[in-house]
Amino acid sequence: MIGWSVAQSKGNDERGAVALVVGIVLVLLVGFGALAIDVGHLYVVRNELQNAADAGAMAGTRVLAGIIATCQSGGSENDSLIAQAVAEYVATNGYADSEGDTITAWYVNKDEELLGQVGAGAIPKSTTGVAVQIGTAVDTHFLKVVGISNSPLRGQATAMTGKVIQLPGGIIPIAVPDEAVDGLDPGDDWTIFENGRDKGGMFCEDRDDCIGDPASDDAHRGWLNLNYIYNLEYLTKDTEWYRTWEQEVPMRGCGPYPDQSIDDGIVGWCGRECPYPFPIFAGDARATNGDFIHGSPGARQSGLHEIVEEYNGSLVYAPVFDYVYTSDYMAENFPQPEGIGWPRAGGGGSAFLYHVVGFIGIRLKDKNPHDHRLDGEFEEIITGYGVISTDFGFDPDNCSPSTLWGMNLWR
Repeated sequence: MIGWSVAQSKGNDERGAVALVVGIVLVLLVGFGALAIDVGHLYVVRNELQNAADAGAMAGTRVLAGIIATCQSGGSENDSLIAQAVAEYVATNGYADSEGDTITAWYVNKDEELLGQVGAGAIPKSTTGVAVQIGTAVDTHFLKVVGISNSPLRGQATAMTGKVIQLPGGIIPIAVPDEAVDGLDPGDDWTIFENGRDKGGMFCEDRDDCIGDPASDDAHRGWLNLNYIYNLEYLTKDTEWYRTWEQEVPMRGCGPYPDQSIDDGIVGWCGRECPYPFPIFAGDARATNGDFIHGSPGARQSGLHEIVEEYNGSLVYAPVFDYVYTSDYMAENFPQPEGIGWPRAGGGGSAFLYHVVGFIGIRLKDKNPHDHRLDGEFEEIITGYGVISTDFGFDPDNCSPSTLWGMNLWR
């Protein structure tokens, strides 16, 4: 009888120990789950903060660019316009001082040194951009049990303005989807696949992880016809940067007037003899400003060979796009450019126009120019309206009006 009692007691102890372990594990699992929910929420808010800071910096710098380009004064009225633009775009993205967030904007010079606060009454001399910082405190849900009731977060961005300049190196006439460059770091190996006449292009960090689907509206379908660039600001032939000359461009080389581009073809733009001579303007993502460039479908092996032959080991740039628009859609929703109409695809179907939102810089390191691909190393991504030189800051005493002034999201 005693032996039975001991055995029963031992069984009870084991079951109790198991129950205790299960209880501890459940508590830990619930705790980790709660932590993941809070951390995930903080990550989402952090991205929203950054988007708001980006929008505010770009908005303020857009107004600054207009002031500098037209040689206006740096007085309180223009300073207020910049402050209003920052506040408006930050508020559009969900943040405002009146709701407990802290929003601060500064004028900066080309070295990103702070020159003075936006809204203080004047635009300092040598200003080339606007920096915005947004701070907020995010309430936690489950971390409160360990004494963390809220977490401070901050988003900050700097945008710069300056005279638009041509990109250094070559501009290769291949459009790259913006999703393909997300997450790339300088020095990463990067490949543009040109994988067949009927399949468009693929963009890869390695062969097993490619982006590009010709069945998708966001797909890369071909090379670019740089002689058909649509821009809402340059629709008539008398505007300075009207670049809508030719609906179809063959695989020809340089024409007799390479400084005009009109006589050049894709092979010519791929080399150094007649690179595209005009600026290409990047607009805002998911917007309608900036350039829409007509695509020229099909694999272009002679163009790839020309690029590798001329630029291997060098830094080249390719336009980055967010959406592909059909010419039918453009005809229904956009004013027609003067004199040429909307492009058509072979057989009279709808053509495709790429909305440019930036440029990707790639140092080519291609070992085999004959395998329908370009290999290189990612260096940088440039966004914003135009590619700029920041050597021209705000200086109303030494200013010449310019019709071509752009801005970039700097940091």
